[in-house]
This record gives sequence, structure tokens and C-alpha cells, in this order.
Amino acid sequence: MRRSEAARYARWSAAVALVLAGITTAVYLKRGWTRHIESKQAPPAAPQDVTRQSNGINFKKVEQNRTIFQVQASQSTEFKGQDASLLEEVVVTIFGKAGDRHDVLRTHSCQYDQKSGDITCGGDVRIDVMSAADADLAERNPALAEARSTRVETRGVTFNRASGLAQTNERVTFAFPSGTGDGTGLEYNSDEGTLRLRHDVRIRLTQAPASSVKKTGVSVAVDPKAGQDVRVKGSTLDFSRDSRLLHLLGPAEAETSSERLTAGELTLALDEDFHAQTLIAATTGQDRPRVVSTKPGEEMNLESDDLTAHFVPDGWITKLDAAGHVTGFRKNAAGEDAMSGDTGSLTFWPRFSQPKELNVNGNVVLRTKEERSGDTRTMQTAAFRMEFSGGKEHESSKPLTAETLAPGTMEWTDSATQGGTIVPARTQLQADKLTMTFADNTGKAKEVHANGNVRTERWLTGHPVQTATANDGTALMNPVGGWSQMDLQGDVKLKEADRSGQADHAVFERAAQTATLTGHAIARDATTLTQARRIVFTQNTGDIFADGGVRSTDFSAKSSAVQLAPAPANITADQLQANSKTGRARYTGKARLWQGDSVLEADSIELLRDTHVLNAAGNVRAVFPQAAGAPTIGSSAQSTNPPSFNPPSRQVNTSQVVTKKSQLWHATSETLTYNDVEGRARLEKNVVVQSAEQKMRGPILDLYFTKAPATDGANAAPPAATHATSQAPTGSRQISRAVGTGGVIVEEGDRRATAERGEYTAASGKFVMTGGQPTLYDGTSGTTTGTQLTFFLADDTIIVDSENGSRTLTKHRVQQ
Repeated sequence: MRRSEAARYARWSAAVALVLAGITTAVYLKRGWTRHIESKQAPPAAPQDVTRQSNGINFKKVEQNRTIFQVQASQSTEFKGQDASLLEEVVVTIFGKAGDRHDVLRTHSCQYDQKSGDITCGGDVRIDVMSAADADLAERNPALAEARSTRVETRGVTFNRASGLAQTNERVTFAFPSGTGDGTGLEYNSDEGTLRLRHDVRIRLTQAPASSVKKTGVSVAVDPKAGQDVRVKGSTLDFSRDSRLLHLLGPAEAETSSERLTAGELTLALDEDFHAQTLIAATTGQDRPRVVSTKPGEEMNLESDDLTAHFVPDGWITKLDAAGHVTGFRKNAAGEDAMSGDTGSLTFWPRFSQPKELNVNGNVVLRTKEERSGDTRTMQTAAFRMEFSGGKEHESSKPLTAETLAPGTMEWTDSATQGGTIVPARTQLQADKLTMTFADNTGKAKEVHANGNVRTERWLTGHPVQTATANDGTALMNPVGGWSQMDLQGDVKLKEADRSGQADHAVFERAAQTATLTGHAIARDATTLTQARRIVFTQNTGDIFADGGVRSTDFSAKSSAVQLAPAPANITADQLQANSKTGRARYTGKARLWQGDSVLEADSIELLRDTHVLNAAGNVRAVFPQAAGAPTIGSSAQSTNPPSFNPPSRQVNTSQVVTKKSQLWHATSETLTYNDVEGRARLEKNVVVQSAEQKMRGPILDLYFTKAPATDGANAAPPAATHATSQAPTGSRQISRAVGTGGVIVEEGDRRATAERGEYTAASGKFVMTGGQPTLYDGTSGTTTGTQLTFFLADDTIIVDSENGSRTLTKHRVQQ
């Protein structure tokens, strides 16, 4: 028993010993583990060159009780023998001098130079640029933080706590609402809230499509394709977060999918949501602002000293302002357009970047060239406005109207045909106001309206300049280029060298090269004047047509077609057809010509200038003076009645013998041809010629004319004349001889002579009848025949020639 109990106690003792040993071992192990944990959690031993390490450093720059900026770091390490500290997990918060900033600079570690105040951050640095107001909004609504801040990322930044200037020479990227960018080198002024990128700046403005909100609060979706990016490049960029201004030094450029702007420098203003609002392009050196727009089938550019583009939040240009030596150019398959002026503005249809209205002021010149015809159109004025269609998707913008807001001039260069040869031509239209309308479907010019003090000029190769003035006018445009018709209204006056015209209305046809005057139309040249209701000139052929009360007067004594008297020749008719080149003029419809004592009427009268020939046809009636002849028996009584086409009654003879003055002969026939060079008129068909004393009839009669001699003032007869006589001026054409053929009948008083041929000589008052069987009938003396009969008006002498010889008969005085 005792042995077994002893064994039991031994086992219990061993167990207790083991437990105590385990407890002792556990205690030692715990203490070792605790020492390990404490050793691990304890700060590392300071390096030999470290003076002090501390957690949670914070220092500020304060001026006038206002915190300018604050630097925070999770840990600061100071080094022996150096005025520098290593800052870790650094956050620099910049409030600015006005306290309106809340810009935050973050990086993992920086070295702080206690002597200079510089904080140098060699690693990655992020700067969040934000105003104090935006920071307050973002704190209340964190979702707004990204939309209200500008983030800048770079490395190798040095921040000076004294000046508040942060800078680096490393590559910089940045992002702000609706835009991103990059560049090389950065300067950030915390006091002013401005940022400068030093080199190789690139910006991409991403204009996200917005939604329009009506007054009802209902959001209406906008075309998702409406937004477009604006890509900007330059050498140096200055950005002010408060004013939302981007100032890009050049050469600079901004580019969209279809437009490109280059300039010496660019200034971009952003709205509150950081969408592009205004872009100002300025000139530096030789780099002038220039906009180039390239679309399928069309290219446009605009250049000036300064350009300002206005944007909507969606990114579309709404207006483009230009100032200083503005020039523009557009080219497409139809032709080219060029523009220049002192200032200009172009508004666009929203969402489509298509022109809506163009205004140009100061020394405005607009030039258009048609590709198909090569014709050009140039407009000059002091102020100009053009409106365009558009505002619809998949529909290009086309001109609707264009007008001058000051007196303007429009000039066309085209071509004209002369003698089968195409020659250059130029037409100019000027007025107090010019208005051009365009075709809706093609956008091509349709009409040009001119109002007030209208003046046109046209130059043709080899011709004097043609000018016209009027109160108002309209030019119709040719679809293939140039003008097709020009209408002038009100007090129209024309001039070309020594030729001129006037009318109430004038129409110029370019293709036909005609000018039509209507309403009291008058045409003049150096020697002639023509009046009519309408006058039409054809320039290339020289044709002239007039109708409606035509009256022409020829004042020339040398160049006229015929010269019947040293006095103006007058012609009236219903119509006139003439040619200025050939010198032919044909008057039809109750045609009547008078010059001095000579008068001619017919259905038509034709004048041939070069050959000096006159042709009359149809119911011809004429009055011609006869040369003064030998003394005759007649009355000396005079009448003051003017010449008439009514044949005069035969005067009663008396025994008094008087000196004869030139008588007026009256002639009728179907045709009359007068040759002024030969001094001969041929009358044909039913010819009747009569004076106060005799009458000749026959199928053909030739009248021969001489010029009236100069009269001696001492012996000149009184100027009065009867209806049958006339005192002809010196140089007047007078009948000196008349020759009839083809069966002639001569009547003188109660005497009547017939023959195949009859000839009358005015100087001697003698008739000679020959051919056939000449016969003289006398009411009292019977009949006399012979191979030739000669008788005189002055007496009753008859010379009879026959086969048996010649004999003279003096039978009696003619009884009346």
C-alpha cells in the first residue's frame, strides 16, 4: 500500500513539476514575444546624421491675420549639419492673399530648405486648383469636386514658401472640366492663382453635348453629335483659375474637326462650367490670326489682325469677329469668293457651324469668280451685310441676300463677241444702295437691285466706255456667271463718246448686246438726233431699231446721206431700222422727210450714208424746188402760204412779163431713188410731176438737180414766196432738168404733148418730145406731130422736126 501510494505521489509530483516548467517556459516565451513586438513597433533607430524625427508637422504663412498657405506633413526628419528637413506625405493648401483660393498640392515626400524656404518635391506631384467658393460647394457635395477643379500632375516641383511660387521643368499634364492638356515646365503662383506652362503646350477641349432645359424644367436632349473637340497648341500657356482665362503664346493654333485657327497668341475664356466661351486670336510679329475651314468640296479661310470666336457650351462657334485688314476666301466646285475689309463679323447657325450672317465694314471688297465661265464679280462699299440660309442638318448654308449699307459699286468681267471674236468686257454698276438676292435651290446670285444715283459703265475692247445713269436699276444674273440683263428706271441717260441717249426706262441684254430705250426715248450723236417711243441698239452689229412716233434730225451739212438743202434734214415715221456701221437707215410707216423746200413722203424711206443714196417706196409724194428759169408771162402776186403736197392751181397769165423765181415741183410715184452724188432722182411706176405751169406723167422719170447759186444782195428778190415759188438758199438742190421715158405725157394749160421720151429744161422753160410719134394737142390750134417737138413755156413757139426738116410755128398765145 505504502509503495503504491509513494508511486502515486511521485507521479503527481512529476506532473506538477512539468506544469510549473511549462508555465515558466510560457512566461519566458511571452516576454520574448512582447519584446519582439515592442521592438518591431518601436521607431527605427535614428541614423547617425539625423538630429531629430517628428510626426505630424504643420506650418503656415500668415499675413495680416490671414493664412496665405499651409504646409502639412505626416512626418518630418531633420538632418545633422544641414538646414533641411525631409517631409513625407506632404499637403500644401494655398488660400491666397485674398483668401479666395483653395488650391492643394500633394506629394509623397519633399525636402524643406529651412534657410531659403524652398520645398523641393522630387517625385510625383498633383495640384488641385480650386476657388474657395468651389471648395465649399465640393465639401457639401463631393460629387461636384471634379467639375469644379483643375488638376495638374507633374514631378520635380519646387515650392517657395516666401513667394508662394511652385515651379518645375518636367513634363506637366493637367485636366479641368471639359478639357485636358500637357506641356513642359510649370510655374504656379499661389498668391494670384495663376499657372504657366513654359513650353510645347497642348490642350484638348472636350465639348460634351449638353441638354437644353426649357422654362418648364423639362430637359430636352440635344443631338449627341453636336459636341466637338477643340485642340489647342502653343509655346507658352498662362492660366488664371479665377478669371477662367487661358492665354496661349504662339505660334498658337486651335483646331476642330473642320476648322483650324492659327495666330501669334490666343486667349481662351471659359464659362463657369469651364466650357469654351470666347477665343481671342491676336497678331504677334508676322503671325496674323487665320481661320481655315475645310469641308468636303469646300475650303474657307479668314485672316485679320485680331479674331474673336464666340462659343456655346456645346462647343459650336456662334460668332466670329475680325478687326484690322480683314481678308477672307472660299473655294468650291462652283467657283471662288474673296473678301477684304477693315472689320467684319460672321455669325453661325447653332450646332452646324454654318454661316448665318456676315457683316464687313470699312473699305469692303468682295470678289467672286465663276469656275465654269471664268467671269468675275467684284463689289466695293464701306459697309456690307450678307444673310445665309441653314440651321438644318444635312443641308449646306447658302446665301439669301446681300446688301451694301453705304453707297456701293459692283463690277463684272466677262466676254463679248465682236465679228466672231471673243474679247474681254467689263461692266460696272454703282448706286447709293445695292441689294443682291440669291436662288433658293442653288445659292447663286439671282438679281442685283440698285437704288439712288445709279450709274453703269461698260468697257469693250476697241470701243469707248459706255455710261448710263438712272434713279434705280435691276441687274438679272446669269446662272453660269455674270449678268444677263440690266434694267434702269427713271431719268435714264446714256453716253458713249459723242453719242448719247435718254429715256424713262432702259434695258441692256448682255447676250444679245442690245440696249432698249423706252418712254420718251432720245438718241443723239455728233450730227443726228432721233426720238421715238422705243429705240433699240445692238452693239456688236450696229443695228438700230425704233418705233412709235419716230423722228430723226440730221444736222450735218457734209456727212449726211443726202443734202437737198443747207438746212437740217428731218424724218418722221412709225418705225426705223438702221445700222451705224453700214450707214443704212430705213424709215417705214408714213415716212416723211423734209429739208429746206424739199419734202418727201412714202411708205418707206431708206438712206444710204456711204453711197449718198435715198430710196423711197410706196405711195411716194415729193416736193422739190425748180431752178430759176427764163422770164415768163405770169402773175407777180405772192402768197405767204407754206409749201403743200396739194398740186397748185394754174395761175392766170397776163400780158406782164416777170422774172421767174424757183418753183416747187410736186411728184408722185411708186418708187423714188435719189443719188446725191449724181444729183439725180429716178421716179418709177405711175409717175406724175407737176408745177404751177406744167405736168409730166410717165412710167419712169429722172429729175436732175443743181445747187442754187449765190444771190447778189443788190438784186436779190424779196424773201416772200408763193405756194408755188420759193427763194432757195444758196446750195439748195433744185430741179434743172426732167427726163421721162417709156411713154411721156406733158400738159401745159390746154396743151398736151405725148411721146416716148420727154425732156424738160428749167433754165429755158423748154420741153423736147422725142421717140414714138411725138404729138402736141392744142385746144384751139389742133394737133401738131413730128419726129421731135420742142415747145416753150414762155411763149407759143413750137419747133417741129420731121423727115422734111425743121420748122417753127408761132400760132397763138395759150388761152386760159
